[in-house]
Amino acid sequence: MPERAVRPAAPDVSPPDVAPPAFDPRTDDWRRQHARAATSLDDVEALFPGRFDLAALDRPGIEAAIALYGMRATPYYLDLAERAAEDDPVWALAVPSPRETVRLPEERDDPIGDEVDGLHPHPALTRRYRDRVLLYPTPVCSVHCRHCFRKRVVGNADYAVDDAALAAAVDWIAGEPELHEVILTGGDPLTLGDDKLLALLERLDALPHVWSLRLHTRMPVVNPFRVTEALAARLGALRTPTLVVTHANHAVEVTGVFARAVRRLRGAGVDVLNQSVLLAGINDEPDGHRALLWALLRAGARPYALHHADLVPGTGHLRTHVERGYALMRALRGTVPGHALPRYLLDVPGGHGKVPLDYPWVQPGVLGGLRVEAPDGTVHLYGGPAARFERG
Repeated sequence: MPERAVRPAAPDVSPPDVAPPAFDPRTDDWRRQHARAATSLDDVEALFPGRFDLAALDRPGIEAAIALYGMRATPYYLDLAERAAEDDPVWALAVPSPRETVRLPEERDDPIGDEVDGLHPHPALTRRYRDRVLLYPTPVCSVHCRHCFRKRVVGNADYAVDDAALAAAVDWIAGEPELHEVILTGGDPLTLGDDKLLALLERLDALPHVWSLRLHTRMPVVNPFRVTEALAARLGALRTPTLVVTHANHAVEVTGVFARAVRRLRGAGVDVLNQSVLLAGINDEPDGHRALLWALLRAGARPYALHHADLVPGTGHLRTHVERGYALMRALRGTVPGHALPRYLLDVPGGHGKVPLDYPWVQPGVLGGLRVEAPDGTVHLYGGPAARFERG
């Protein structure tokens, strides 16, 4: 099994300006949420004395997984869990499972090719497409998601980027006129303080060939207090159209505080999308996933991507078969609005980019036509001279 670097990355956060009240898991200060995040089962017990039945857990197995891949979960996010069990969606995504110590042969340290030669022109950049580039300003996150395809990066100080390296990365982007979108990812770019984050965005905003800025963040889900009125206003003041892509996987994560964060961003002119990952036992059955999609719509975050789980070490218990994804997409189409239906995507290992895995509604038919399956299950021949109707 791979050894994980032990140097933790430090967040770019400062303490509140005034002495805060006694800590509460539902506090609205994002910096305290980040600072009080649980990194062990002992921390969970200290934050929520007697609430979770930790004695029933395989503690040695969990601690072995923590030693291998780390753990971090904000009090706010843990407070959404109902029980300490892997069938609780929040607990399963926030607390390591003993099953993470099992690595399958096909799993990769760099599952999607972030660091493939030729695609990684700078330590803080990955370029898979001619018109887009990923920028990693920090490896810090408020929660270490158990399915994360950057497990080797998150919380690892070896991937920290100082101001000089960030400036060099922006200089490189400035010299690439075919790049039209910069995607800030990580780690989580919203763990940066307002001034550092906006200084970086304003430099990118000044580049005439950058037509879109995108921030991928889990903070509206795991630490939604980060989205202050001040931050939303500063993001909305950028010249370049700016999108925030959040990451909710289950309806329980789409809370009123999440919705407030989305409203603030949208009110400032910042579009909000959501991406999810297809996860076994969490969002791979139609009723639960449909509830997620409707919850996102009601909160104002538009679903746009459902990723097939990547070949991340220790995540075999969370990955489904593609046929499971097909069945889910088939069940969802026609039962939620088309604009609420995400694209089912696979990130091809080795840095080759994303491809759609949507259920194959249309397949080659006879005599040059198309065999089309409608959402109601009927099958039709389209476009051929011998068009006919049949029940599938």
